[in-house]
Order: sequence, then C-alpha cells, then structure tokens
Amino acid sequence: MVFTKEIKGNELYVYANGKLIYKRWLDTGQSFIFDKLAYNKYTLVSIKDHKKQDS
Repeated sequence: MVFTKEIKGNELYVYANGKLIYKRWLDTGQSFIFDKLAYNKYTLVSIKDHKKQDS
C-alpha cells in the first residue's frame, strides 16, 4: 500500500493507493476520515483489553 501526502494551501490530504482517505485543515486542526472501512470494533482497543474480551 502506497501512502502519499499533499499540502494545498491550508489543507493536508493523505492518499492510500491514490484514494483520498484523510483530510486535515491546518489552521483549525479539524480533520475528516474518508475511509472508515479501515476501522473495526477493535481499532480503539488496546492489546491487553482485546485479550480480556476474547476470554
């Protein structure tokens, strides 16, 4: 998978294989994720918590 970043004016764009997945406004710090399929129910769970849930 190839990641590229591009800054246009006040905006940062991140692409994965040519597809826009993330945009951030540099002056306000706000951001938006376009590809939410990369996330699942374990995305924000630590490894230790994940092991406890599977037990």
